[in-house]
Amino acid sequence: MKHLVLIVSLLASPAFSQATEFESWHEHHDRATPIWVLPKIHAPENMQWTVPGMPGEIASGRFYEPENCSGCHGEIYNQWKGSMMANAWKDPVFIAVYKNYISKASSKAEKEEVAMCSRCHTPSGYMADSPGRYFEGELTPVDQAGVSCDVCHSVAASAGVGNGSFILQPGDASKNEYGVKYGPRRDSRSPTHGTAYSELHTRSELCGMCHDVGHAHNIMPIESTYSEWRTGPYNTGDPETSTHCQDCHMRQNPEHAATGSTTLPDTPGFAAPEFLGAKQREHVWQHYFIGGNFVVTALLGNEQAAKMAQHRLEHALTVEVLAPKDGLNRQSLGTLRVKVTNSGAGHYLPTGLTYVREMWIHLKVTDAKGEVLHESGYLDEAGAIEPNAAVFKTVLGEGGEERKPTFFLPAAAQVLHDYRIRPKGYTVDDFPFYIPEGVAGPLSVTAEVNYRSAPQFLANELLGPDAPVLPVFVMGSVTSTIELANP
Repeated sequence: MKHLVLIVSLLASPAFSQATEFESWHEHHDRATPIWVLPKIHAPENMQWTVPGMPGEIASGRFYEPENCSGCHGEIYNQWKGSMMANAWKDPVFIAVYKNYISKASSKAEKEEVAMCSRCHTPSGYMADSPGRYFEGELTPVDQAGVSCDVCHSVAASAGVGNGSFILQPGDASKNEYGVKYGPRRDSRSPTHGTAYSELHTRSELCGMCHDVGHAHNIMPIESTYSEWRTGPYNTGDPETSTHCQDCHMRQNPEHAATGSTTLPDTPGFAAPEFLGAKQREHVWQHYFIGGNFVVTALLGNEQAAKMAQHRLEHALTVEVLAPKDGLNRQSLGTLRVKVTNSGAGHYLPTGLTYVREMWIHLKVTDAKGEVLHESGYLDEAGAIEPNAAVFKTVLGEGGEERKPTFFLPAAAQVLHDYRIRPKGYTVDDFPFYIPEGVAGPLSVTAEVNYRSAPQFLANELLGPDAPVLPVFVMGSVTSTIELANP
């Protein structure tokens, strides 16, 4: 019940004095999106070298509500409605952060950055220039549906990659005109709406429209998930042989994680009823859109999506303890090395808002009596990671010579620190500790990689006294036994 009250309170709209207060916040967005475009020889055929849609160009009423699509695409709709795409505007953590940004943004650059958030969290609300995206009044139901069916399948083209570089051509729901829906099939036919093949929908560049984010003022990288994929081994340079975002995130089902360390299964069947002319497919693209967010999906009541996110995290990496070849000795300083390999993700680990995400090594060494000789990466009483732990994340800083770290994204102007793991890459961290005389061997070493959506203090700050304790998830672990070389 506490979580339900929290969600309702966060979605409630505070009163602002003037609707006109926000009219200029997106003034320079035509300069900030896209972040960049591919060379024409490598670009999808429907990537255009132009400015994408801007606020006020498309009324919300032109988009169909997702429930309208469920009549023919029931299973796909049911998968989507529990996803973070469907809940992009209902995510209570995002709403809390976004409201915080709105209240604190002071400079023109900060306001432009805040305004960019709604471009991908409520694309139809942004395109309609709805004041509801600043909580001045209510968004329409279709705008509250986040990244809805009609938004994705009205993407006729992109202007490139990053910062919501989509070009939308919806029909007009207010006139019951479905228009053309764009997708990955060349032979799709519908008795209800027009259909068109879109090369963009077959490639990672579709996802890159929103999953590459740069600061609206200086294009400093904020989220670089697409770029991490593009410069990694899953992108061969040939669209036919590359493993695209869709190949993992639209092949997962409740029984199979579909990562780089597993097979990528087909799900045969029909995307719409056969009696309406739908063709049987070797694979129907799954619309669960699972990432690593198991916390918010659980808060919103979708336990299946939460478990699928955990299943994906469990198949993202491997952990090894590397002991010295000459062993460890009593009355000496020993060093254990922990190797973490990104074996399953097509992007860095972690990815997304990595200045908030926490992924770290928890190492514990005990003797034969169970007494702890060394521990790194434990949580203190306040839920904070101890300061000497190996943590995989980025740290953003404000501008100026002070180089002050910040969690206030609109003010971020530089990346101060970036320690993460590339696709199919690895890190090796050293853990020195003293082994006293008389220790009972052998030693037992447990190394695990933990994941948490955000620091607990940040959740407390944003969500107040009702903030839940953010769960820690073990992505991978290993236990080793190490003999002591001397008596």
